[in-house]
Amino acid sequence: MSGTPNMTTATSTTTQTTPQTTASTTSFTSFLKSKWRSSTKAVKPWKPIPNTRDYIEQSWVQHNALQMAFDGDYMAPMTQSLLSGGCEVLDIGCGAGFWTMDMATKYPLSYFIGIDVDKNVFPSLSMQKNLFFQRVDIMTSPLPYENDTFDYIFIRSMLDTLPDSCWESVLQEIVRVMKRGAYLECVEPYTNLFDTGPTMSTIMTLIDTTSSIRISSTQQQGLQQQSTMPANYNPWPNRLAPLNTLKEMRIHHTHTPVGNHGGALGSLMVQYWERAIKASSQDWLQTKTTTEKELESLQQDMLTEVESHKTYMAWYSVVAQKKGYTGPTIIIEDVDAQVSEQ
Repeated sequence: MSGTPNMTTATSTTTQTTPQTTASTTSFTSFLKSKWRSSTKAVKPWKPIPNTRDYIEQSWVQHNALQMAFDGDYMAPMTQSLLSGGCEVLDIGCGAGFWTMDMATKYPLSYFIGIDVDKNVFPSLSMQKNLFFQRVDIMTSPLPYENDTFDYIFIRSMLDTLPDSCWESVLQEIVRVMKRGAYLECVEPYTNLFDTGPTMSTIMTLIDTTSSIRISSTQQQGLQQQSTMPANYNPWPNRLAPLNTLKEMRIHHTHTPVGNHGGALGSLMVQYWERAIKASSQDWLQTKTTTEKELESLQQDMLTEVESHKTYMAWYSVVAQKKGYTGPTIIIEDVDAQVSEQ
């Protein structure tokens, strides 16, 4: 099975409100206090994708695989700014914070905030002083930050976590909190796998069914929904293109083999799909979409099939910049590195 998403643009309206937060006495949280927007409006709950242990493990495997596939943690031209220090970075839908923690470790002079609807998955161990996690529901409340707060916003594997019709208003909020000249990066897989057999096609159909069930559940809670189409069928380039506040959209493509035929990266992607099946299995069993025996057979057949078909996934990163910055470009030269090269 192969193909690319249809290039269409979704529209929507949604009502959003802002949660409250607390802050410590550190300089970083002082910055947060100055940028946090409060509101007295009630928050309307919704049913997010559950962050079970299987989903968290899947995210960990994905994080490591994409580091290899993209040869790094990001594609936006942010290295010089991150190294110079003082950059404010927002990771939307951070989950357990694997990307956020890695970035905070690599760039100790910049500041990183990870937000997610489920605070229970945030790291409980001690963290770097330049890292902070906050519980924020981006679908039912506007982002709780002042205008022009962040230099860089990162989003990964988030499209199918919200109903399709909610993304337009969410993106407007994202652009609002970006500084002039700030970068937005969105990383997502294409909806279809390539060179698949019948087993993997069945697994993909089951996953699409699970996504549709979650969308239906969200609709029952009264949120406006103009389309039941899974959000990831309308890719990021289509969603960002209508935003006239952004410019210079750049799209980077990469492929990740699924199976040992792809070496270390392919082995990671097999683990990714094994955990994806395990994470969704309870939904499938509860809705009687499949049986335990059928699930066991699917998992075994998948391992053989991806090798014989040499299955692979395709991913893309979209980077766009907010218009309006007219200041100087900061360039940092590492003198020690230049001397060592000579």
